[in-house]
Amino acid sequence: MQAPVMTERQAGGIWPMRISEAALFRLALLVLIGYLFLEKDIRVEFNLKSLEAAARPSVARAEAGFWPGLGDAAKPAGLHPEADALAGKYRPLSLVLHPELVRSKRLPQAVVRRHRRHIQTYLDRYSPLAVRQMKQYHIPASITLAQALLESDAGDSPLATQSNNHFGIKCRRKCRGCTCRNYADDDAYDMFRVFRSVEEGYREHARLLTGARYRHLLRLPAADYRRWAVGLKKAGYATDPHYADKLIRLIEELQLYRYDRA
Repeated sequence: MQAPVMTERQAGGIWPMRISEAALFRLALLVLIGYLFLEKDIRVEFNLKSLEAAARPSVARAEAGFWPGLGDAAKPAGLHPEADALAGKYRPLSLVLHPELVRSKRLPQAVVRRHRRHIQTYLDRYSPLAVRQMKQYHIPASITLAQALLESDAGDSPLATQSNNHFGIKCRRKCRGCTCRNYADDDAYDMFRVFRSVEEGYREHARLLTGARYRHLLRLPAADYRRWAVGLKKAGYATDPHYADKLIRLIEELQLYRYDRA
């Protein structure tokens, strides 16, 4: 007796009991095509990640040595919140003046780069002023920028943010037409000049260095930033015994002498 053949209706309407070879071939072909597309996507993703990983060390090496002309394209995005908080514990110039902190405190390179970018932002904004005054008053741009960075903490000090005073310029005894404000420095009652703009403060710094007290420094070569730094300290610009050394370190570590060649 011949066995009955189950119809599609009897199989629940899903598959017939017998599948043709053509149908099997089409099914296998679809599976193969899907696999090939999936494999291609995986390989593309892997290769892109490999290229990104290969490029990352070169960017890190470029930023490890500070170059004033470093472009924004090579600068990484913002820090992780924890690294940002850690960077906030150090002043922008502290890691330049005291590079041993990076090793002793085991600071991540992201913290160093954050401060370097902050300093570079300051230089990008105010170096044209320093170069312009170098051409007019013969004061090395490197000296102007180093003093501004040091005295204003790269523009972050209260004296800079509140009074546009980036050079620690104090009020004269006969300060006619001047606005002065108290900031504790060598004395709790020291009075410092208030300027209407940062540009006005830079111009006053140039007038100060071309005055009687510092005029002899103008005889020095503009490129001799070392003698300029020592001369400013000897003439009494600051009471810090390491003032000249700090100016020289900033100029050399940040390559500020590049602006003297403008």
